[in-house]
Amino acid sequence: RSGIPAHDRTIVAVPAIVDSATRVETLIDDLEVRFLANRDPHLHFALLSDFADATEQITEKDAALVQLAEQRVEELNDRYGANRFFFLHRERRWNPGEDCWMGWERKRGKLEEFNRLLRGATDTSFVVVKGDLSILQSVRYVITLDSDTQLPRDVARKLVGAAIHPLNQPLINPATNRVTRGYGILQPRVSIS
Repeated sequence: RSGIPAHDRTIVAVPAIVDSATRVETLIDDLEVRFLANRDPHLHFALLSDFADATEQITEKDAALVQLAEQRVEELNDRYGANRFFFLHRERRWNPGEDCWMGWERKRGKLEEFNRLLRGATDTSFVVVKGDLSILQSVRYVITLDSDTQLPRDVARKLVGAAIHPLNQPLINPATNRVTRGYGILQPRVSIS
């Protein structure tokens, strides 16, 4: 009822591909809308991005897209308070199976590397980071949304509330490293608006 507890700090992560200035603007605007519907001092928002697949590692429009995203995230942090919004962008890597330069493992790779970053890894393919990463060390929960998924009013608080409920806390068997009671992942019902 009082909001997300400090020790249950949560970040909303939105993995996406940025391929145009219009796309960057839409993604940042959507982050702001999600924030406005879910204001909490212990809730943060991150855009995790890759460029579209390409025949070369760096294209001529890449720098402008990153600069625009960094500028827009900085504007949001200036407007609503520092360390509320983050922009993390990954470099393209050569994929011989796909015969192109692309973000490693696309969406799944962004989320996997982001979770590793939250746990202190320094060897991810994120090459651009906007926002103070020191706050990430205290993040306990991640709410992952597709770029076209809304986060209705106060739903983030309700999701964290469900996760921290004593009956939902994961109990991990140390021998198998598996959750044997409670939940490690919660997936709420999705509906069409």
